[in-house]
Amino acid sequence: MKKYSIKNNSKKAFSIIEVLLGIFVFALWMVAIFGIISSTVNINDYNKNYIIASNLASEQLELVKNIRDSNYVKIQKYNQLNPATTNYDNIFEYWNKYTIENDYSTSANFPIKVIDITEWFEEWKNKLNWDSMQSYKICIDSLNRYTYNCNSSNKKTEFYKYISIEKVKYNEIWTETEIENAFLIKSKVIWYKKWYHEFEVKSIIADWKRL
Repeated sequence: MKKYSIKNNSKKAFSIIEVLLGIFVFALWMVAIFGIISSTVNINDYNKNYIIASNLASEQLELVKNIRDSNYVKIQKYNQLNPATTNYDNIFEYWNKYTIENDYSTSANFPIKVIDITEWFEEWKNKLNWDSMQSYKICIDSLNRYTYNCNSSNKKTEFYKYISIEKVKYNEIWTETEIENAFLIKSKVIWYKKWYHEFEVKSIIADWKRL
């Protein structure tokens, strides 16, 4: 009669368990490594877009300061939208929203273009594809410059940018006082890359030569 070795069968069974355990541990390691790589890629992508957004927001503030300084040169109202015109009533208005960009067109009488978008302004992640937000969505032209002109020849981005104007106020005991000849500018950039993100910087633009 043929005899079976219980000892040998136990060793074979134990080896199969070891293999399965090894596969399970390896799978856990792969999941962990994939998670780390995915997280790193997401963080790098966010950091890149955050830097772009911060630069775009800062640029908008600088453009407004350039407009104010150009108005000073022509001895005009510090908050006039276009220093190259004599329309002194066309100024930055409180509570309004604007797009602002460098104007590289040959027909421009001033190198910075400002457009009031208050009338059709809206924002939030569920409105990203609405026409109201397309008015301040930016693209990249053939010379790698950011522009609001998103025609078919320009590359679309995930960024939206605009500025808003508010009154400057300070609080004293029991009272709130408005500062004349100055306004608070909020420069905001929105982008949607996997999630909805916002970046905003604030600054006070004052008629410091006449205060």
